[in-house]
Amino acid sequence: MKMRKMSVWMMLAALSVALLLSGCGQQDGQTTEMVYHVYFGLNDADTGEQEVTLDDASAYIRGVIESYGYGYTEYRTYGAYTENGESKGNDTLVYMMAFVEEENVEKIANEVIEHLNLASVLCQKEEMPYTFYVGEEKQS
Repeated sequence: MKMRKMSVWMMLAALSVALLLSGCGQQDGQTTEMVYHVYFGLNDADTGEQEVTLDDASAYIRGVIESYGYGYTEYRTYGAYTENGESKGNDTLVYMMAFVEEENVEKIANEVIEHLNLASVLCQKEEMPYTFYVGEEKQS
């Protein structure tokens, strides 16, 4: 009988430890999500020059991303790439997207590449820890 009680206590202890450790990945309401940064350098693939304005490209890319139902953060930047040993600068639009499936990031990139006649785009992905803050008044 003592052995059975001891087994029950051991199982309860193991279950308690498992439950405590399962929360270690989410400290203080924090969780992780894959985030994508997609860099659209605006030089035309054929001419090597920027043929579309930053505002027009931005409006088009925003429309494509929103047509998939995703949110984003847009950064307007300037960058350069090397081609045949020569550095070529161009306006660059960078979109940070989270809560999106990778295959849809690729579809968005391909749609923009075709429409704006870009040679390619750079896509960076990383796992990002995040927390949503809703304000003290809304938490009650």
